Amino acid sequence: MASCQRYDVAIVGAGIAGLTVALGLPSDWRVALLTKGRLGESNTRYAQGGLAAALGPDDSPALHYADTLAAGAGLCDAAAVRLLVEEAPAAVRWLIELGVRFDRAAPETSTEVTTADGLLLGQEAAHCRRRILHAGGDATGAEIERALLAALMERRHVTIYPDTPVCALLLDETVAGCRGLLALDPQGLPIVVEARDIVLASGGAGNLWAYTSNPAGATADGLALAWRAGAALADLEFIQFHPTVLKVNGTTHLISEAVRGEGAYLRNHAGERFMLRYHPLAELAPRDVVARAILSEMLAEGTDCQYLDLTHLPDERMYARFPTIAALCRRHGLDLAHDLLPVAPAAHYCMGGVLVDLQGCSTLPHLYAVGEVACTGVHGANRLASNSLLEGLVFGRRLAAVLRGEAPAHSSGAGGRQQRELRLSLATAQAEDWPLPPDWVGPEELAQALQRELRDLMWRSVSLYRDEDGLREAWRQLQQLRARFAGAARPRAPREPLGRRWLETLNMLDSAALVIHAALERRESRGSHWRRDYPQPDPSLNGVSLVLRPAPAGQRAAESTRDRTLQPKGRPYV
Repeated sequence: MASCQRYDVAIVGAGIAGLTVALGLPSDWRVALLTKGRLGESNTRYAQGGLAAALGPDDSPALHYADTLAAGAGLCDAAAVRLLVEEAPAAVRWLIELGVRFDRAAPETSTEVTTADGLLLGQEAAHCRRRILHAGGDATGAEIERALLAALMERRHVTIYPDTPVCALLLDETVAGCRGLLALDPQGLPIVVEARDIVLASGGAGNLWAYTSNPAGATADGLALAWRAGAALADLEFIQFHPTVLKVNGTTHLISEAVRGEGAYLRNHAGERFMLRYHPLAELAPRDVVARAILSEMLAEGTDCQYLDLTHLPDERMYARFPTIAALCRRHGLDLAHDLLPVAPAAHYCMGGVLVDLQGCSTLPHLYAVGEVACTGVHGANRLASNSLLEGLVFGRRLAAVLRGEAPAHSSGAGGRQQRELRLSLATAQAEDWPLPPDWVGPEELAQALQRELRDLMWRSVSLYRDEDGLREAWRQLQQLRARFAGAARPRAPREPLGRRWLETLNMLDSAALVIHAALERRESRGSHWRRDYPQPDPSLNGVSLVLRPAPAGQRAAESTRDRTLQPKGRPYV
């Protein structure tokens, strides 16, 4: 029998979003913080880019708001964006009070753009002003996580569960909502955590694709957990592919947006600065534009990369500004300032997620979501650079206030975004008994092989360029993978551990099915979702999110129904 622990709030995930929520809860509450890896291992730690906030002398939240809406390609929730940009300055000050050491201009430097108190402001793509705060040059996420963890260590009310992946969310029919979770201890044995409220802050889904900027733990766990519990998800077709990961020696490593913000060029194999042909902002165009341009050049040339060129920029300034990236280049025999760096796009960020209102409430009572796993509508169809850390921070602080009872439990409405609902089951002819019980076990070797095959098929057919034939073939192949997984699964014996890779594979298979289905249903091109067979935006889908809801029990995917009624995003939920 699984052991059971009881808390006021249980938080799944220990990046910027989860840590911010935990730090905002009262000291007399019992709080559980679960992370499937070691504490400090999250997407936040690897964030080279910065944190956007309108702090400069020529900047304003209104300009930040306009840039975010423009990048979002007609799909942002205006109310969510307004909240994000207006609360950003106060959130930054809170981080500074916690001890985050943002970069400051040298006293003798007069040409840098800074805040009134000397914080250095950087430029990144699609921002009309210098408004990006960095720390350690290109180690912003690591510095923020360091400070948040240091503050957390002083809070005795938070019980930390490292190396504890979550298998399932537990429902309580008496309250018609979520009241706990089933997790695995470090030995792979089940434990139950009961709580009044559950917060998903589990991060992203980059490892659904063969090439990604994300660390290995980004396996879409939160999406799958919420879906299997019955929560609605939205905008899953919108996956951001970062334009520039260093592609060398069979590995991929993120090269921050800030490198282009400081003046780096993109060149093809002929040496041409090709972005001038694709967008008036050239290298500073929105990420979806730059990523597709790079891929177009690669396809035209038959090559596997393009080149990032910093050779025209001051050497010492680049080494000082990007010490982490410079060290990464040296490890691979490259010089940041003197060599052309081979780069290519890679899966980076999921704009969609668990559907929530402006307070973080999901469609399932007592289940909340925040950060990359959530879909507030703040990013629309394409996230603006350096708004992701900001989202986790702003909405994490807001959710903590909701849980404390200092903010309304539901928003009164949102900025005009509409919903088109899709009812979907993941049961198919190949996997009729889906979903499998979350604590079933199977061979880890098979799980590893299925993950590799899944990533390859998602990269081939569900990445930067998509079309009906490719997506339907991806769906067909996915069902074969799921059938192999289901065929090898069996009930767990008493005291038998459940492997983390097996659990992650289950989550990846479920989440990939949801992404493919959403990509099939959006028959247009918008932001990061690009359909070769529908190359233009559909005006009837301006401001319309596709919302996936679990179909009634027994209904298969082929029988999925579509509710074409357009509904305002503002909700009470029913």
